[in-house]
Amino acid sequence: MNSQHRRRRVAARMSYRFLMLAGACLTSGWVSPSLADTSSNAEAAPGVLEEIVVTAQKRAENVQEVPIAISVIGTDMLGDAGASGTVELKNVVPALNITTGVGGFGLPRIRGIGASGQGPGIENPVAVVVDGVYHGAAFGVLQSLFDTAQVAVLKGPQGTLFGRNATGGVIQVTTYEPGFDPHGKAILEYGNYDTKRGAAFVTGGITETLAISLSGQYEKRDKGFGTNVVTGNDVQDGDTWAGRLKLKWLATEDTTVLLSGDFMGRDASEPAFRNFGLNTLGQNIPQLIINAGGDPANDIYSDMDPLLTARQKGGSITINHDFGGVELKSITAYRDTKLRTLFDPDGTALARLRIDNHNFDEQFTQELDLLSTDDGPLTWVLGGFYMWNSAGQEPGRTTGLLTFGGNGYSDVMTDVRLNSISGFAQTSYAVSDDTKITGGLRYTHDERTFEAYSVEYNGNTRTTTRGALQSDSRTFSKVTWRLALDHQFTPDVMGYVSYNRGFRSGTFVPQANPIIVLEPEVVDAYEVGLKTDLFDGIARLNVAAYFYDQTNVQVQQVISGTNSIYNADGAETYGVDADLTVQVTDNFRVFGGLGYTHARYTDFTNAIISVPYPLTSSFVIPTGQTCRGTFGNPRTQLGGNCLIIGDASGNKLQNTPAITANFGGSLEIPTEIGSFTFSGNYYYNDGYVGTADERVVQDSYDLVSGSVTWHNPTKSYFVKLWAQNLTNSHYFAQIGATNSGDNGTPGAPRTFGLTIGADF
Repeated sequence: MNSQHRRRRVAARMSYRFLMLAGACLTSGWVSPSLADTSSNAEAAPGVLEEIVVTAQKRAENVQEVPIAISVIGTDMLGDAGASGTVELKNVVPALNITTGVGGFGLPRIRGIGASGQGPGIENPVAVVVDGVYHGAAFGVLQSLFDTAQVAVLKGPQGTLFGRNATGGVIQVTTYEPGFDPHGKAILEYGNYDTKRGAAFVTGGITETLAISLSGQYEKRDKGFGTNVVTGNDVQDGDTWAGRLKLKWLATEDTTVLLSGDFMGRDASEPAFRNFGLNTLGQNIPQLIINAGGDPANDIYSDMDPLLTARQKGGSITINHDFGGVELKSITAYRDTKLRTLFDPDGTALARLRIDNHNFDEQFTQELDLLSTDDGPLTWVLGGFYMWNSAGQEPGRTTGLLTFGGNGYSDVMTDVRLNSISGFAQTSYAVSDDTKITGGLRYTHDERTFEAYSVEYNGNTRTTTRGALQSDSRTFSKVTWRLALDHQFTPDVMGYVSYNRGFRSGTFVPQANPIIVLEPEVVDAYEVGLKTDLFDGIARLNVAAYFYDQTNVQVQQVISGTNSIYNADGAETYGVDADLTVQVTDNFRVFGGLGYTHARYTDFTNAIISVPYPLTSSFVIPTGQTCRGTFGNPRTQLGGNCLIIGDASGNKLQNTPAITANFGGSLEIPTEIGSFTFSGNYYYNDGYVGTADERVVQDSYDLVSGSVTWHNPTKSYFVKLWAQNLTNSHYFAQIGATNSGDNGTPGAPRTFGLTIGADF
């Protein structure tokens, strides 16, 4: 903010002070007398919202002056909403929805744009960036937020500065940096489902120029959310752990080097698929679960228990050097991810079909940014980005009675590789004290190659057959851009308009038969927004409206347990979202958000449509088609779905609720024995379709979280009682329709527990 704006903001605050003091006293009159009585003295005057600094344009800026729709969640709000991981971010970010595929794939979607499924070499259109490092693997979306200082969700295509598959937006996670003053925090927690959790963060200086930080956490849930009524074993239980080490070196007065390494792992009985109705044998799965004494809301019916093992690790070196007027930043990073999912997709108690996928994803990235730092009317960023990636399955294995009578296996070995290089530039020019123009360009050049082959072993004849090696290569190149105009109407009100183009790279789907080439997905986004600090900085309201024109939408479909992705020709999306935060008093803060999204396919004549078995006598399979992945004769099959090609033009985009809303806050009451903080959040999801034909639907649901925390007078330690999904709402973390039937994985039921912690 320039000096003229600062002077005008101070004058405005002075003029509003008396009015807001009186209003806040009335607003907080229901609070305990100890708070109400002190509202008139200076120390207890109504609080003012702090300035939030983000790096949405690669430089540190006040979020209220950035012409991008951004939802920022700090440490306090994460705690108020009970968001311990990225999946819970949907509870506090309007127009964000996050589902999970096969238990281990994170599928975020912002304003209707996102991934409905995953596979080797298929990156999320909502990019996840942790401490400046792009996480391409889908498992990388599932981050723990214990050592997180801030999450900034950038909405809409970020095709210039971030670029890499950011057609939907960016989830920007910033973790704690090492500090030279020794401090830290630690917690121990116990919850229902026999859940134990421990976590700690410590930091301090080793020398005058070298600081270190270390964080770690471990969670063990011994009792599952549900039971497999066939085996009698728990499902949706398991262990999760993570750690991070950082070293910060002040090499010179102008140079800082940050070395970071992290790891994360999970062993769980996931995915807990359950058929909603008839399985491939015509059995009513919910009724079978009830007959076995189970609960269809969380229990499953499967001949085997699902298994998920996930591992990711990585490291990065970030170097900042100030040349005086120009800053250079280099981020070099490597990541290695492995994800195994073993599950039964056929929904029966017979071992007809079992899928055992061993996924791998390895990437190296290098980014160089050159930023102007002078306090003048012109600011600019120049940069380059390189990425190498290798992702595939070793193997994707199918076994079961339908594979050599249960005596053998069928493997698919795949490796999709990427060499990507891009260059970008963005500049902003203040044409006056109040008006600024921003323009940016990015050129991306992707070279994709793949190799795939099959290996089949017939245990009956003891023969192994290796299929021919298949390979291909494609080049995908695109220019993307950003244009924006913003105007500061008053010191506290800024409006903007923008036009952005985003590009999601094309790739191959080698596990599909026949192999699919995915064409690049392009989004043209138009947005108008208003950012306001109201009532002397006590309230902050940001609103944005948008229209998206999307081509070559990448759509997911599971056939016989194999995840396939294909292109829809186009879609259009429009909507509005808003964020509100009010600092009512120093000790009382409320926040909320509202999102409305209207997302429809405009041209989708090659959609996969699911028709439940048994087929009616009047149903005609279209000429030249067959029911894909059917388990037997389509005319005699008793359950599951017939998958055919049809027209879904005009239908809703998957996993995109029309309305999302949240409202929460925290109230701190100081006493002689310490302070008590009451926090909570309410989240509403209007529901969404899980299939392009709109036949499988997640109904509307709401989630309520809350906590009561006691801090000792010095706030050096605390005790917290908390609850998530307090009303025990039932919803699904994933829904879909396959040839095995309509199915889904339930979300977490009501959880509650006790946390003790210390800040030191």
